[in-house]
Amino acid sequence: MKIFSFSLSFLLFSSLCFETFGKNPSDPIQNRQRENANANTNASTVNTSKDRKVADLKKKHSRIEKIFNDWQQAVAKQNRKAAAALHQEYLREQQDFLKQWNQWEKEAQEQLKKAEKAIGNEAGKIQKDMEEASQDTKTK
Repeated sequence: MKIFSFSLSFLLFSSLCFETFGKNPSDPIQNRQRENANANTNASTVNTSKDRKVADLKKKHSRIEKIFNDWQQAVAKQNRKAAAALHQEYLREQQDFLKQWNQWEKEAQEQLKKAEKAIGNEAGKIQKDMEEASQDTKTK
């Protein structure tokens, strides 16, 4: 039992030592790496959301294709009631798909405008800082 507790405590001690070994919380390079990792996480969250929307649209599109194929088969068999019902369902699904597509496209355009505005603001700040720095060097 003593050997087990000793080995367990040694294992915990060694893992904690190696986990923090070489890490300096005040090191700007390591802090920058952590910030970059957080930015990548945020980007992957956005990409996951886009992937989910794309998957939903693909699923809706394949449903529309299936309904269309069923409708064509009903027309070929001259089953008018089934063909009419499938045609109506096809039109409803297609309209719903177009609504979702337009909404998704609108959201993408809004995000693009926000990104362009943020880039413009950042460029303006950088330009202002550069002008101030050049003014400071001229006055010195």
